Amino acid sequence: MLENKLKICFNQFSSFKEDFFRLVMNYLAIDYGEHRVGTAFADSELRWAFPRRTIDQKKEDLMEALSSMVKSEKIDCFVVGMPYHPEGRADGKNVVVEAFIQELKKQFPGMPVETQDESYSSVQAMEKTSYLSKKKKQKSKGIIDCEAAAIILQNWLDGNK
Repeated sequence: MLENKLKICFNQFSSFKEDFFRLVMNYLAIDYGEHRVGTAFADSELRWAFPRRTIDQKKEDLMEALSSMVKSEKIDCFVVGMPYHPEGRADGKNVVVEAFIQELKKQFPGMPVETQDESYSSVQAMEKTSYLSKKKKQKSKGIIDCEAAAIILQNWLDGNK
């Protein structure tokens, strides 16, 4: 009887301790594209974004891939790159990204979804990967997508200190 009560107390304490001491938040950035989706990871302790992987939507289900990443990386928040128009119009790609964000919120209820201006992130990613041969870049366009996601996430981290 006492042994069972001790086990219950220990299990409750372990669960509480895990939640209480987990002060570090993990972020997953998403550079959404209708064919490829770049992702990047950062945590609130290091505050440095790292390219993770590119998801090819023609080859795998996006939500399943994100779900797997959320579980394995213990993600607490999404940061989605938003393609804002200079004039503030809501058309084109930003409408597509807004629809994706709504789907993301539906698939991961309760998970915060932040947005970050993605202007010029792909251009910066191409500059960052300029050391790669042209052939290698063409072969793996996904390198630029996940690098762009890292730039988006780093900009968000720098703006939310």
